[in-house]
Amino acid sequence: MPKWTDFGNIWNTMRELDVNAIREESEHPLRIACVGHAAALEQLEPLLRRGPERYPTPGPNPLEIIPIEHAAERAAGLAGTDMLLLAVDVRQQLSAAEAASFSLLERQTAPFLVVLMYGDRMPGSATALSPIIRARTIAIVDPATLDAADKLATAMLARLPAELHLAAARGLPGLRAIYARELIGSTSVTNATYSLASSVPEQIPIVSIPFAAADIIVLTKNQAIMVYRLALAYGAPPEFQARIREVLPVIGGAFLWRQAARSLIGLIPVWGIVPKVAIAYAGTYTTGIAAWRWYESGELVSTDQLKQISQEAIAIGRARAGEIIAGARSSARSLADQAAARTHVDGGLGQRLKQAIPFRRKPRELNPPKK
Repeated sequence: MPKWTDFGNIWNTMRELDVNAIREESEHPLRIACVGHAAALEQLEPLLRRGPERYPTPGPNPLEIIPIEHAAERAAGLAGTDMLLLAVDVRQQLSAAEAASFSLLERQTAPFLVVLMYGDRMPGSATALSPIIRARTIAIVDPATLDAADKLATAMLARLPAELHLAAARGLPGLRAIYARELIGSTSVTNATYSLASSVPEQIPIVSIPFAAADIIVLTKNQAIMVYRLALAYGAPPEFQARIREVLPVIGGAFLWRQAARSLIGLIPVWGIVPKVAIAYAGTYTTGIAAWRWYESGELVSTDQLKQISQEAIAIGRARAGEIIAGARSSARSLADQAAARTHVDGGLGQRLKQAIPFRRKPRELNPPKK
């Protein structure tokens, strides 16, 4: 079981984390050009700007709104944008010039997304779009529906470079929920995968306890970085230690639960790999959900709620553990097959060893028995 001194060591480890790069990533100046029909732009901007704002949105508005009739005169400046959004009101016909502009999208160096408002088909002469443009087009039939903002956010983050996701979520509240969901999911998978990779040496009983303790440090580091990213995404001030101290009462139960569970599972022999991986996933997921609720609305998750979240996370974690272990086994078999094929082509492993070792060592002779 973990001791209180373990938590002190973990806190010291978190204080030593270099988070300057993450802070700089969150403060990266972002510029997203929104070009389109006035009615479509009126719906597009609120979908991106409206969202949880427990903290004031820091920095300038990253959106640059450009009515389509002014796009030609602003075209030269679009090259420096991080992303281009083209908002089309499908209820009105496109002019010949507007329809022709779609062919120019493929020449854009910046990622782009075409957003159809109030329908799912391009109007008029622009119906025959190239496969590239069709793949980067989403339809929002009713901007007032509850999932409209999430649909737009998912499509935007899929097109925007990963290194800009944090800055985009920090500057645009409408992206925050999807960013948080993806961050928690990816960190949970990362910790589960690490747990699987470290499970093989943990099966040696003599070294299982030290490896379990090392796991706790690595997994907690990843959780701390996840929590810090969530804080920055929701607009919290960027002081790392202040954010971790602030959220410890919220996620303390999740840390305790995960550490105690992993310390016990680490002593189980080979059949304990699946629960270890599941607990690594579920503990990270639980911590992330608790921190997410705190930074989104200031909600303090109760002990009962934490238990419920943990139970749901364990069920998800077991499924993910099965997927991760199956994937690892498949990769291992593939590597083994490749190695066997190379061995066959090269003339066999024995022959290669003979070539690598130019002499054979004589076996050690036993001392002759004394007469």
